[in-house]
Amino acid sequence: MQLNDSAVRNISLLKQRLRSCLATMNNASQKDNERKFTDYIGIRLRQRRIELGLTQTKVSNYLNCSFQQIQKYEKGTNGLSVVKLKIFCEATSTDIDYFFRPLNTLKKQIYINGSINT
Repeated sequence: MQLNDSAVRNISLLKQRLRSCLATMNNASQKDNERKFTDYIGIRLRQRRIELGLTQTKVSNYLNCSFQQIQKYEKGTNGLSVVKLKIFCEATSTDIDYFFRPLNTLKKQIYINGSINT
């Protein structure tokens, strides 16, 4: 699929947000890492939606929720459940590893060093 200029700019901005989110992930408390993880999943969801040329309304139809809820997922205001993430992946033929590959590659953890950081 050919992306238009606006989509390319959006993806570029999302990649900057993603780098910023990942850069501070292992140096934060567990609670902060959980929030950053929610932000991260939202960024990746939006990035994938744009790459596929989908609207928030189309994605909301897949997930059986409102487009406003998709906005909240993408902003990191609300966390996306594993079930909803799996449905999105199935509906868009996206490998679930798309969401976790950068975390695994960079060895980012939420539960740091086997202890709760508060």
